[in-house]
Amino acid sequence: MPGPLPVHLITGLLGSGKTTTLQHLIKQKPADERWGLLINEFGDIDIDAATVKSQHPDMEVVEVSGGCLCCTAQFTLQQAIERLASLSPELDRLWIEPTGLGHPAKVLDVLKQKSFSRTLAVQAVIGVITPMQLTPERWQKSAVMRDLMHLAEIILVNKTDQASPAQTEQACRFLQTLYPPKKAILPLNFGQVSLTDVQQAHQPAPFILLHGLDTHLNQLQTRTVTYPSTLPGIESCQATYSGSNQNAAVANLNALGWRFSSEIPFNRVQLKTFFQQLAPQLQRAKGLLKTGKEWQLINWSDDQLTFEEIAWRADSRLELIFKTGPVVSLSNKTQNPINNIEIQLLSCLNLS
Repeated sequence: MPGPLPVHLITGLLGSGKTTTLQHLIKQKPADERWGLLINEFGDIDIDAATVKSQHPDMEVVEVSGGCLCCTAQFTLQQAIERLASLSPELDRLWIEPTGLGHPAKVLDVLKQKSFSRTLAVQAVIGVITPMQLTPERWQKSAVMRDLMHLAEIILVNKTDQASPAQTEQACRFLQTLYPPKKAILPLNFGQVSLTDVQQAHQPAPFILLHGLDTHLNQLQTRTVTYPSTLPGIESCQATYSGSNQNAAVANLNALGWRFSSEIPFNRVQLKTFFQQLAPQLQRAKGLLKTGKEWQLINWSDDQLTFEEIAWRADSRLELIFKTGPVVSLSNKTQNPINNIEIQLLSCLNLS
């Protein structure tokens, strides 16, 4: 009979560097251990999970896409955990990365309250944030961010290389005032945290007053549909909408994702122009794209676009997540902003 399975939950806002942190932790995996990974992506275009599979083919990876683990995909969360927990009695550790749009409270409820074929040993909740995100104005406005930091037991203040020393010091000093007190507050760059620093048992506070659950649930009343893209080489296109009335003719576009044939190459210079044009609307973007003979993992965060070479050959993938979402007329395709976005994206394809 295998012993309890240690489970780590890595939370944080979009663009905080959760996936980069997770990849750095995976590099520290002892050679004799077998790890499992559950990644939640808000849209239907799996990018983070595909990236990890490409870089760590020995990992057991399950992706949950098309919703948030803590609400629309909660039942799928239970199934995914059960699949990983029962996958092998030799699984030594499980990591869960919810979408940056998620709220960890209900994920913790599932981990603690549901019965699985193997006992779960929940570890200290990890929260990733950047000094640029942790401003007084945003702290005041974002109940979800406040909940994330209150629930986190270990806080990683990431991307300090992009902040001034004063910003980093102010962020760390503020986090030290939070209740419950944190096990650790660690400033770092590129998610470079030691595995031993996060291997601590979960010790929840007797009481934490959460303010962001209702806000979070209202924001993520979404639906994802297949959009009839006219781009060349397209294999699939999904658009995720939100609106108070799910049957309304008008809604907000939350996310848009494409999957292209591996034969379609992208132009890096034009991609930079594409993201600059969308910058006022974009909150986050990721992609696995063929550029010439190479493949690139692209990231758009904090109005910055980065490219990183990656060993990926299956197809090209791109997903955009919008800040508030342009208003979409679902009944009038000619006035749909997706058409305009695709016209701009078309200029990024090397079709000659």
